[in-house]
Amino acid sequence: IDSDTTGIVELDDSLPVGANIKDVLPIEDVLIEIDNKSLTNRPDLWGHYGIAREFAAIFNRKLKPINELDLKKYSTLPKLDIKVESKNCFRYCGLTAENISEKKSSPIIKLRLMYCGMRDINLLTDLANYVMLELGQPMHTFDASLVHGIRVIDAKENLKMETLEHSTHTIEPGAVVIADEKLTPVAIAGIKGGLLSGITDNTTSLLLESACFDSGAIRKTSRKLGLITDASLRYEKSLDPELCPTAIKRFLKLLTEIDGNVKITSSLTDCYTYKYPTRVIDVDADFISRRGGVNLTSQKILDILTRLGFDATENNGKLHVVVPSFRATKDVSIKEDLVEEVFRMYGYDNIKSATMKMPISPVEQIPTHMVEYEIKHALASLFDLNEVHTYIWNYEDFNSDVNINQKSAVNLVDASLSGHSGVRSMLTPSLLKIVSENKNKFDEIQIFEIGRIVDKLNPDGLVNERKMLSVALASEKQTEKELYFKLKQICNYICNHIVKTSLNFVQPANKQILHPINSCTLENNGQEIGYMGIVHPNITFNIDKRKHFAVLELDVNLLLGLNKVKFSLTPVSKFQPVSIDFNFVADKNMEYQKIEDALNSFHASYILEHSLKDIYVNDEQLKDKISYTINFVVTPKDKTLQTSDIEKFSNRLIAHMQQYGLVLRS
Repeated sequence: IDSDTTGIVELDDSLPVGANIKDVLPIEDVLIEIDNKSLTNRPDLWGHYGIAREFAAIFNRKLKPINELDLKKYSTLPKLDIKVESKNCFRYCGLTAENISEKKSSPIIKLRLMYCGMRDINLLTDLANYVMLELGQPMHTFDASLVHGIRVIDAKENLKMETLEHSTHTIEPGAVVIADEKLTPVAIAGIKGGLLSGITDNTTSLLLESACFDSGAIRKTSRKLGLITDASLRYEKSLDPELCPTAIKRFLKLLTEIDGNVKITSSLTDCYTYKYPTRVIDVDADFISRRGGVNLTSQKILDILTRLGFDATENNGKLHVVVPSFRATKDVSIKEDLVEEVFRMYGYDNIKSATMKMPISPVEQIPTHMVEYEIKHALASLFDLNEVHTYIWNYEDFNSDVNINQKSAVNLVDASLSGHSGVRSMLTPSLLKIVSENKNKFDEIQIFEIGRIVDKLNPDGLVNERKMLSVALASEKQTEKELYFKLKQICNYICNHIVKTSLNFVQPANKQILHPINSCTLENNGQEIGYMGIVHPNITFNIDKRKHFAVLELDVNLLLGLNKVKFSLTPVSKFQPVSIDFNFVADKNMEYQKIEDALNSFHASYILEHSLKDIYVNDEQLKDKISYTINFVVTPKDKTLQTSDIEKFSNRLIAHMQQYGLVLRS
């Protein structure tokens, strides 16, 4: 029943022997244990009065008012020298009192503190803890003879302060500090008081503080210092600033009842720098009933909300709800929060289980998502690729190890600690990292991903985010040529069968990650859509010397935005087709895409199909030329082809190709 357990409790000699100790000492009590799961997001429940308010609502009983001291009669007294210079202090209330003669708390206060896990220290400190437990509002008591002014500031440099437990702590820049008029720290705001200004047995004058601080600022400072206190735990929950003067009034009521000689020497000085906006929620009564699955009347909803402290009115089924300040700092902000409040009071066990009634209609899918799914399905089912999901980071350590140059448009502050410098600007290195991590487990690795990158910042300062498709192939069995043409096959399938468009393969792709020759840029009407090719030897050597690597990267948004190719249907001819090979000689520097363009631009009255059959190089007759064998399948529509028809067709084709610098090999 007391922190002092070293001796015998002295009782009044007039008490009769054999009297019940419960009639003498205030130890007759009822303990109610509450299994509370709401403390984290309910700052109002971090005090006994908040719990009592909840009980009053649950059992529909009247909540007793807080017994506090009326400070209006002290309003003419001088105000304190308090200045709030930190944006992280929302409200700071202070008041002074003197002529304090009592030093020890009453037995009932000591006992209640002990029940709540606190030890009694001295009257002023005990009352501050008592009010904190009662109302949930932390307070701090200074010796007024040692502190003559208050400055709430943000630390600009490292500050040293010895706390009440005789521990010295270094306060880092940015922390909120309570300082005196000389800017000497007297307390770490919301966490712990300083030793030099603390209450002792010789204290006769008091400077009482009741304040509200930003929850994030207190949490950061508390974790940096390794000081987690009863006060900091409450401030971290976003306390109600309206509670600050109430706590002072309650403290003084208790103090004056215990010590009748106390003299108030200042008016309540209130620095209210930031006020939470009043939260107003307009909601239909039907909305609440539908969400809970029970048809409640407007009057029933109003009754529940009013009991919980909400100011609620109703007009034609429309509810106008003003959230009380003790629920508005963090907890209740949207209509769904009101649904929760109403039905937890109504009782979840009163809600009967029933089958949901909802329309059975297909959900309209986003077209781009459907196309992306088709691409993924094709890569997995037709090309035997595995889908992976990687993080968005640019892993600088890995890239540096394998010789990949990738810069981040968006960098991280803690890059040196995290192992990645920022957000990736290419998707392919992320897949190569997966390949590297699995290189010893599989002879062949074939993976793909549709993910996001950030390649630059836009003029408005926002990131230019792009969705990319990347494919990575690694194999010990397949050659680089086989991997290269598999990527080309993948590109052609996606374009021809899914996206219904076409791509040009333009060599070479100027990418540090790719082979300088065996690579190409993927374009459509001159617009770059992506790139593909063999991975640069310097990179493959660092990842795995045994495997061949090929990669593909396409801009999905650009790809899906391309103009669709219009296909025309031609009836199957009943006449015999003729297959003809042509050997065209071209300059070595001519890209094959130009040859393909020339072939596509040739038109005839027949059904034509062409394909590249063979390539001849390093021939003595050709010298610095290349010979391409192109196979044509010519199908007539209305008659059987004669020799003269074929000759006429051949002459027209040869003349057409000559216009593009391609001659028939003699």
